[in-house]
Amino acid sequence: MNDDNYQPAPPSKARNPYTLWFVVLAFVAPVVLAYYAFYFVDISKFDNRGELLKPMVQVSSLKLKDENNVLVPEDKLTYKWRFISFVNASCDAICSGRLIDSRQIRKSLGKEEHRVLQVIVELAEPDEALAQFIKTELPEAVVLKADAADIAAIMPTPSGSSGNDIYIQDPLGNILMRFKLEQPVVDIQHDIKKLLKVSQIG
Repeated sequence: MNDDNYQPAPPSKARNPYTLWFVVLAFVAPVVLAYYAFYFVDISKFDNRGELLKPMVQVSSLKLKDENNVLVPEDKLTYKWRFISFVNASCDAICSGRLIDSRQIRKSLGKEEHRVLQVIVELAEPDEALAQFIKTELPEAVVLKADAADIAAIMPTPSGSSGNDIYIQDPLGNILMRFKLEQPVVDIQHDIKKLLKVSQIG
């Protein structure tokens, strides 16, 4: 080798050991703050219009099953906000109207719509009319199954299995709020928008 042509390699730049931590913090901090805001700020002090369930019901306790009657794992029941309705074998005009309400409220959320799922829990094998109604009018709904006796024992009121109440579940699996039949759609819109604003989880 000709020593006259030799050029030493440029010194490598020293890496900042804190760079990685800054990147991690940038992603983690918003989630932590959202979690704190939602779970440590007393939402009962807000102007909520739905009934806060005390205690809240864990969705995993409902033992929900898929179309093949296989128990749905907990991680499939969480991660998003959900409107939950319980239906029996048939669904009259009031019941079907309430299911449509859930669908329309979800759509009214605009860019936040993807954060909320509509869940229909069947407590009995649906008749042909109900099955066709769900397929035609509620194609985006998640349809699950549960034992009627189990639900009646767990949910806070007998009307929990009527198909006319709408429940809100948070992304961590807590069913925390109930809206009765007589409550207007604007009440549900008011509360779900407030919950989505308070928490960026889901």
